[in-house]
Amino acid sequence: MPTVAGLMTNVGPPAVGQLDSGVATELSGPLRGLVSFVLVLVAGALVLRMRRNYVNESIDAISDSPAMAVFYGIAGYVIVGIVGLYGATTLARLSVAGGVFVRVAILISSAFVLVLTSFGFLVVGTLLTDIFGSRRPTYGLLIGAFLSAVSWVLLSPAGSIVSSLAIAAFGIGGSARIWIHSERTVETELGGR
Repeated sequence: MPTVAGLMTNVGPPAVGQLDSGVATELSGPLRGLVSFVLVLVAGALVLRMRRNYVNESIDAISDSPAMAVFYGIAGYVIVGIVGLYGATTLARLSVAGGVFVRVAILISSAFVLVLTSFGFLVVGTLLTDIFGSRRPTYGLLIGAFLSAVSWVLLSPAGSIVSSLAIAAFGIGGSARIWIHSERTVETELGGR
């Protein structure tokens, strides 16, 4: 039966272009910051282009309960992690092409986490523009990408990951709260009376 540790081990020689887990720690701080800036900028621009209204909804939801935003954001990451891990372990049980499917599942999960994190930085940046003037998601995206880069330049890789996830969790917390409580209507709260 496959385990989490078993999924992370390398079975054979790495494929061409496959990243080693130590690549991020071997890069210099400014280079990590540049990579983070570009990734957040590209993924955030994709979100902004496709779902611009989600940014405003998330900011409004954060404004309703800012103290709980980080907890709901962490819950969102936990849900994504559980779904990704479940998918990867289920695919690992396939004997013929299990390894290929697991790598594809990990790649898709990683892309989803990147988009989710970029959305969080986009929301935080847009919230800052709202506090200091008018709400401008385009400038918010630049501010969010800058925040992600600064954490990678100034902190160690572990500290950067923790701070980036905390900032992004705050940003996605409003949307996660809306999604988690989406089934709660007046009828369900009153018990169908």
